[in-house]
Amino acid sequence: MQQGKPFEVTVLASNTADDPERWRFTVDRVVCGKPLDPAVMAHAAQSVGAPTATPAPGTGKQFCVLSMQAVNIGKSMAVWDADNTVSLNVGDIRYTQSQKDSSYSSDYAQYWNDRGDTAPTFGLNPGSQGPVHGVFQIPAGDKPTSVWVTSGTAIETIDGVEPGHLVLLG
Repeated sequence: MQQGKPFEVTVLASNTADDPERWRFTVDRVVCGKPLDPAVMAHAAQSVGAPTATPAPGTGKQFCVLSMQAVNIGKSMAVWDADNTVSLNVGDIRYTQSQKDSSYSSDYAQYWNDRGDTAPTFGLNPGSQGPVHGVFQIPAGDKPTSVWVTSGTAIETIDGVEPGHLVLLG
């Protein structure tokens, strides 16, 4: 699958066996080596009444922000985010969001939600769409080559890597 091309995922989970969640995703872009969006960070700080912090990646790392569109093509309201369901890959090395990175992606979801562009993090009804953002830290200077979006509720379980879609970047 190529970046910019939509693909469909049926999320397989025990609680959705009779009515699986179904999504159509499009990977729009991955931006690496830049600070997290200052407007998003200011909005997050304002929401808790704190000064605007400028997050920095770990030593020797860079932030990479994944932007996707999600459309609920299922039969009922569903919730979805990039936490444990998406990896950003450099060759055969898989990076997932840390707990802190996941909180940054939640800041992006809240920012867009407050502007009327509801993210699937908060639930989308059938036929509705919204932005998904994932925040990853990879070694400085590395360039991501692909994104993995799982059909499971986690990329890897005791049975190994779950089925999904590999999206080639660039």
